[in-house]
Amino acid sequence: MFPPLSPILIRNVIYPVYRGFRGDTLLAALEELEKNQWLSPKELEDLWWKRLWSLISQSALYVPYYRDAFRQANLKSEDIQNPADFEQLPFLTKDAIRGAGNRIVSQDPLRRGFASSTGGSTGEPLYFYGDVAAGPIRRANTMRGYRWMGVDIGDRQAMLWGMHLDVPLRERLVSTVKNYFSNIMYLSTFDMSDQSMLGYASRLRKYKPRLFTGYPSALALFAGFCQGRHIMDIRPRAIISSGEELYESQRELIEAVFGCRVFDRYGSREFANVAQECDEHRGLHIMNDLFYVEIIAANGKRANEGEVGEVVVTDLSNYYMPFIRYRTGDLAVSTGGICKCGRGLPLLDRIEGRSFDSIVTPEGKHVGAFFWTWLSRAVPGIRRFQIEQRERSGIVFRFVPGPEWRAENERRLESKIRETCGEGFRVTFAQVDDIPLTVSGKSKFIISNIGERLVAKSKIHRATVTGEFPERPDGIIIDVELMDLSSVSPGEKVLIVDMTNGERVDTFAVPGPKGSGAIAATGATAKRIRTGDRISIMAFTWAEGPLERFSNILVDDANRFVKFLTEIAGDRI
Repeated sequence: MFPPLSPILIRNVIYPVYRGFRGDTLLAALEELEKNQWLSPKELEDLWWKRLWSLISQSALYVPYYRDAFRQANLKSEDIQNPADFEQLPFLTKDAIRGAGNRIVSQDPLRRGFASSTGGSTGEPLYFYGDVAAGPIRRANTMRGYRWMGVDIGDRQAMLWGMHLDVPLRERLVSTVKNYFSNIMYLSTFDMSDQSMLGYASRLRKYKPRLFTGYPSALALFAGFCQGRHIMDIRPRAIISSGEELYESQRELIEAVFGCRVFDRYGSREFANVAQECDEHRGLHIMNDLFYVEIIAANGKRANEGEVGEVVVTDLSNYYMPFIRYRTGDLAVSTGGICKCGRGLPLLDRIEGRSFDSIVTPEGKHVGAFFWTWLSRAVPGIRRFQIEQRERSGIVFRFVPGPEWRAENERRLESKIRETCGEGFRVTFAQVDDIPLTVSGKSKFIISNIGERLVAKSKIHRATVTGEFPERPDGIIIDVELMDLSSVSPGEKVLIVDMTNGERVDTFAVPGPKGSGAIAATGATAKRIRTGDRISIMAFTWAEGPLERFSNILVDDANRFVKFLTEIAGDRI
């Protein structure tokens, strides 16, 4: 491995030359954004209103979806003169985006977009487009947040993130070169075994990053590991917590182990950095020179100060596929306070998690994530946990026990749960060896499937195993062409039924070369599924009733697609 480059060399030579070669305006955008943050609240309001009105008028002119939305709301773009007028427009949802197709994409011939996607916390992918012209602005916004922490262009960064270990060689090489010249080191949350974390600690000690970024659950898990091994010499200047709700217990542990402050950041794949803490740590500044953010209560109206509501975002830079009044599914609490740091950017008091991150009792009471994270610390010996609810009468409490766990702790936990959820509330405890991460590498504490049941959605019938690679991460490699035909997503959990030896194995789908016919077992799966075995691969989902589409495909001996199998002649199911 080459030694890290000098931050001064990157900041003053490599980065400006690279940006100049690309011909973008990132450095100029960064300078403008740094000036914007010191504007007064009134000056910032004038700025975002001017940008919002421009977005609205362009969307009404060039985007068919919004032309129809304005017509249905009996509005013209010139009628929108203030926020109250703007709030007459309907919310944009993920389902609406999926249903709109290309009608939500700009027809302006001068606009260019790039395809992107997010699995989101539900695991249901959302495919969307970013605006090429907004790319430098988005990256400049992230850099502005870095400078709040005393971190600048070229400073060494380490990221504990949802990075897949099994990626094509060419993509891996391109990423390695790009990260090297940016002084960024990635550590994957998909492998958080003790052996891997010991390796991560060794690499971080040598690398000495100035900034350490990660999901709070992963950072806390790694911090706990380092504390247990008495590894206390990893000392970044700052830590960014992002991608999940940050709990105070996690913040306290991370700061104690790594000896620096945690800066909480709120963003998403659709928007990147929307809000972030400054060094006052009294809330998250909304980047409202780039985003118009509303906090909406359950009644669809603006939430009062201090009231929990859903985060609704309008991206003021994406003209190619406009996100106007987009419901994120995230919960937050707004505040009318002004930060002591002097920035005019408004504040969110805190992020509360996802709108579906709560348990519902038979009486209709919602018990949010804070109670369950507090509960996990009410007794010793719980390393990781997950709550699943399939009906209002009770939950399944899964947990990975630590050495301090005692069987009588179950009775104490059950008693505390019933104090909050009701005496008749049923609790089923399940000790497990591990709790799988989501497809994006995050931890999901609460899974709510009320009123739903597990049903099959996909099947590849009578495939032949073409290889086994026990040295690679656990999974089943599947030709991406077969994945598309059978509606199996990369990273999705699948059930393998081996018709040769009778084995049934739960593992994860890994994309293989298109058209190759590859069906190869890796990791632990390769110890139970062997080359030449005949298998069926099935994926499931939660649904309230039968699915309209069940993609069930038959393949031949070379794993080439033969036909769709159906129960109703002529239907693709």
